[in-house]
Amino acid sequence: MNFSDCVELSTNINELKRIASAYVEDSKRLDLAELKIAINKTMGQYTSLENIKLQINKLKLHENPVVRIITPIFLQSHLLDKDEYSSPCKITDEFIENYEQAVIDKSNNFDYKKMSKDFTLFQFILDKAWEHENSISVDEKNLIEEVRKYLNITLDEQNMLEAKANRYPTKGNILHTRSEIEVVRKTLQSAGLVFYIKDSNNIPRDIIPEEIAACLRKVYGIELKNYGYEQLISYVTKLQKKAYLIEIINKYNENPNTAKIDLPINPAIPQLQEIILKTIKPSNLLGGFTPRDGLDITVLSSWCSELGLSVSGVKAVLIKRLIQYYDTLHKIEKNSDDEREKYYKCYHELASRDLDFLHKNNIIQKDLECEHKFEAATNYLFEVLLKNKPLLLTGTEHPDGKLSYNDKYILWDNKSKETDVNLKDHIAQFDRYIKSSDRPVSVFMVIGPSFTENSIKECVNYSLTSDTQILLITADEIKEVAEKWHKNHKDEIFNLGFFKQNGRFNKSLLQI
Repeated sequence: MNFSDCVELSTNINELKRIASAYVEDSKRLDLAELKIAINKTMGQYTSLENIKLQINKLKLHENPVVRIITPIFLQSHLLDKDEYSSPCKITDEFIENYEQAVIDKSNNFDYKKMSKDFTLFQFILDKAWEHENSISVDEKNLIEEVRKYLNITLDEQNMLEAKANRYPTKGNILHTRSEIEVVRKTLQSAGLVFYIKDSNNIPRDIIPEEIAACLRKVYGIELKNYGYEQLISYVTKLQKKAYLIEIINKYNENPNTAKIDLPINPAIPQLQEIILKTIKPSNLLGGFTPRDGLDITVLSSWCSELGLSVSGVKAVLIKRLIQYYDTLHKIEKNSDDEREKYYKCYHELASRDLDFLHKNNIIQKDLECEHKFEAATNYLFEVLLKNKPLLLTGTEHPDGKLSYNDKYILWDNKSKETDVNLKDHIAQFDRYIKSSDRPVSVFMVIGPSFTENSIKECVNYSLTSDTQILLITADEIKEVAEKWHKNHKDEIFNLGFFKQNGRFNKSLLQI
């Protein structure tokens, strides 16, 4: 989401005043509308790479150690790795807690004495810094940062050393509280880096405008989000095998300016992939560290061709093109073994036939699969979220789904289209389904991306000569209903009578 959209969607005046305080003069006396105008006018200051670098440096050396510790987790590890650089605030809080706990857990298996780096000296420096009032001052933090870089020790390794000494993230390995995370959230807003909005479901979200995110990625050296990088590494492994991964890591270790990797003896492929994901930039994985390293240009060109990308250009151009492609991939969370859940996560894209998105994210292999997977996702919605198991369909001509409703049926049909669904184009087909049913049809639901105005009139006309109501409901609307019901009622069965509506769906009639 771009900067202007984030400003427009900011409706909490206190949050917006906090964001405005970064660059807007006299922001405290402005009302909401005036704040939005003023922030948009000063957009150049918010999106300036130099300003963002200054803000990050201030946060690194912030007087509050909570801000120093949580900021890189909040920004680098979480928001910059999320689709659209956005996350529900609750999920952000949970991520930070889980991240800190994971560092503590990993530290239990971190035997730095067996590694080649000079961890003993660094541990001594950390211990001395912690001696004073069991905290680290700004000056000590600055010195530790410089020594860490000099010794080629990563920030993750420093965190594990501190956790091993029972000092991460705080004394006694006590996790930061939600209120402390909220302090950091407000600090990042005051720095003009993170905005606060509410989505269509009224859920509070942290979001970084895309113009600011592009600068932050440069500051943190991020070329690619983790999910896309995982897919890229997997394909490189398939192309070049284990030996190439080891070769790239060894080449990385030859660089005197990098933190050395302690490579295990006879490492497994997943170990190598994990090391590369955390340590080596995608451009180096593909292009190596010298002109003679990396994948051959013919391999890169063939790879681009396979993805439907342009194959022209020198090696660096092809590498950039591949990285940009994989950066557009979205992670589809799948919480069960039900394959339909994967399709349900892309319900909007299936309904609107966003074929580019669906192909890139391996939801479909052929365009024709779009309709079938839209149907499967709808089955999942009714069965799993609304607890109404669709009935078996028989014959060759039938709607996409059928549900029991008292002594009648509710039928539905999915219409996957790039444009508005025009009911008149399909009403004869739906009429055949209704008339051939072995039970009366109470409601015929049409589920699509959107509908023409004339479709509403067509529903009225059909009801004049039939006892069956035609309900026009968008994929986004029925998904919202299903998720709200599932959240508020868990395993209760949804009353399908709520769908007894004629014409366009009216969610205000539902009691969820």
